[in-house]
Amino acid sequence: MPIPGVYQKVAEGQQSQRKIGTVENPKKFKGQDFNSIRDLCINRKQLFEDDVFPANLYSIGQNLLSQDKLLSIKWKRPTELQRDARFLVDGASIFDIVQGEIGDCWVLSAVGSLTLHRKFLENVLPKDQEFTNKYAGIFHFRFWQYGEWVDVVVDDRLPMLNGSYLSVQPRISHEFWPSLLEKAYAKLRGSYQNLHWGFISEAMVDFTGGVQMDFNLSKAPSDLRDIVLAAVRSRSLMGCTTPGDLHTGNAELQNGLVQGHAYTVTDGTQIEYSNRSEDIVRVWNPWGKGEWNGHWSDGSSQWERVRPDLRKKLNVDRNDGEFWMSCQDFMQNFVQVNICNFTPSYLDFGNPQHVWETTSYYNQWVRGSNAGGCNTAEDMLKNPQYVITVPESQGTKRGYNVTVALMQSLSNERKYNPPWLPIGFAFSKVVAKGVKNGSQQKYSRQHVTETINSGLERAREVTRSFMAPPGTYVILPFTQNKGQESEFLLRIFMKTSQIAENPDIGTTSSETNREFLPSNTSSQTENSKKVQRNGNQALFPNDATLSDFGSRLSINSQNPKAVLKRYQDGNYENIFVRYANQTSEMYAEQLQMLLNDVIITDQTFVADRGEFSLDSCRGILMLMDLNANGRLSLNEFGRLWKRLNMCKDLFQTIDVNQTGFLDGFGLARAAQEAGLMVSDAVLNIMLLRYANYAQKLSFADFVCCMIRLETVTKVFQNLTKDGAGVYLSAEEWMQIIMSS
Repeated sequence: MPIPGVYQKVAEGQQSQRKIGTVENPKKFKGQDFNSIRDLCINRKQLFEDDVFPANLYSIGQNLLSQDKLLSIKWKRPTELQRDARFLVDGASIFDIVQGEIGDCWVLSAVGSLTLHRKFLENVLPKDQEFTNKYAGIFHFRFWQYGEWVDVVVDDRLPMLNGSYLSVQPRISHEFWPSLLEKAYAKLRGSYQNLHWGFISEAMVDFTGGVQMDFNLSKAPSDLRDIVLAAVRSRSLMGCTTPGDLHTGNAELQNGLVQGHAYTVTDGTQIEYSNRSEDIVRVWNPWGKGEWNGHWSDGSSQWERVRPDLRKKLNVDRNDGEFWMSCQDFMQNFVQVNICNFTPSYLDFGNPQHVWETTSYYNQWVRGSNAGGCNTAEDMLKNPQYVITVPESQGTKRGYNVTVALMQSLSNERKYNPPWLPIGFAFSKVVAKGVKNGSQQKYSRQHVTETINSGLERAREVTRSFMAPPGTYVILPFTQNKGQESEFLLRIFMKTSQIAENPDIGTTSSETNREFLPSNTSSQTENSKKVQRNGNQALFPNDATLSDFGSRLSINSQNPKAVLKRYQDGNYENIFVRYANQTSEMYAEQLQMLLNDVIITDQTFVADRGEFSLDSCRGILMLMDLNANGRLSLNEFGRLWKRLNMCKDLFQTIDVNQTGFLDGFGLARAAQEAGLMVSDAVLNIMLLRYANYAQKLSFADFVCCMIRLETVTKVFQNLTKDGAGVYLSAEEWMQIIMSS
């Protein structure tokens, strides 16, 4: 349908908007734009001073150091510390990093792994910055946060304690990219104090936007060796940790390892010596020194029984923090291994490797609606439901083929004590038997044949991988307690039959059909939420009916315009003439009389119904008013008449028991049949806005809701031809809101 007049005015000038939140065009963290700030500082001939992350105790954190140390901190720019300050010297290397007094080995371990893989490093370190050309004391870095890339700017004032670096220090005295990157990440996380102890899994995901798996070495899976070899082959980030925690500290053990410390896995290979072979792994310490002194360490006797050429290539005898050890020793001395890549290509042991596709959903648990918790099977099935189908071409013989990653809202880290809500998900195989086509329901307990529960974890993200045989599955994200509210991001990775042309690049996610949906909280409005659907993975919103899976592709592939063509009707002209004024135009009052006289009295609806209010008719008129003059012409009324016929047909078809009302399941079904996809969050808004206290809609409510849904969907498509986010001025925003 054409865009109503008010919306059309807003759409003008919006067509060239690019996607926001991508690596190429990241969001501006705290609204700070690097180029604008740098140009302003250059014009004013002054160096940037960041008031968002100021050079004071606020940015350090009150509890990181003793009070006397905090008061002793001085802030210095690299140009004050070194005459020939450089951002990069001969590129970034793992050996550029030496950990400082802050216990952020979990961050530096991930940074060290970044330097080994250019495909990741270049996303985090923009190239357009240096201490020579256009230097203005400002630098910027990119990080992935909750599904979007953000660009974080910092000034280059670094905290110094008694003449030494408080944070990471460069091994080469005049190279400053590690210190500035660490400062940007501290700003993103709130303070340097918030980098003092953490999880390498979080840093890896923040630096890549990928999916990570952690493996408990005390309960290592039988195929861990294959996974690690595949991780090396697919050039994944790898890290590991030794036993210990914040309370045990970082004591150095007799074997040279550090207790409660994060390391980077830099390589792994199988080596021949003494007429046999052994698997060895290479590990790096973010301290930049301190190495394992057991078997296969620098200068150990094992190297004497290795071919001289291999020994010269692999055994670099220097105290740089990097060392080799046998896989057996590695398993005994480390407690966890973390592996991360754009997609879980490290779970693909085949040769050649396959492409993985990614689908992402933003949603929220809402009390009284879809926050079912996990106490019983019935409660669990009240949570949002996401359907996937593993085709016959997939199966356990091809190993892992589905990975699910559930991330809760990042605000929960500071909102709860201890941080984060306990979350998890169920991975259930289901059958569609017993569900009538067109009925208002979703999967219930009798449809579930098998369930794998991820368990509850008080963690930012819970990730599990599955060897799923062909069939239909439902993924049910849940919180620990019923009624617990929170936003979440669900990412589903599925291995395809497509062969990766380049194992390093082809295993990245194949994402298509990215849509952005309106949101229902202030935080969501600030961060455009997006839903992605793969070409043949037509995934239902959770409140839609999940019956008749054989026809679900045809349902979801319908175009709203094509659906409306079925409801063309030439009778509207005579009806319009009966109610229009002498100028052949119709105001809201006349439209109200028409709808209540002609539509509501139709015998397809029962007597217990709600009528069209004047306010509802004003809203409908504004949505159908192409000229923005406050009245409907015959042509505009003709478009409305088609939509009324469609709504009558959908309502009667779905309300099979003729109750006169539709519930949330029926509303989701109607949206699908009309070719309009909605998320759970949008569905909840629709129910809050148009349903009664029992969350049911009369026909009049249903008409207002469906016309608005179709209109805003079309408006968005016209505002963003490329599917990217909509960014409006205050004036444009006011026009849309006040006309809705």
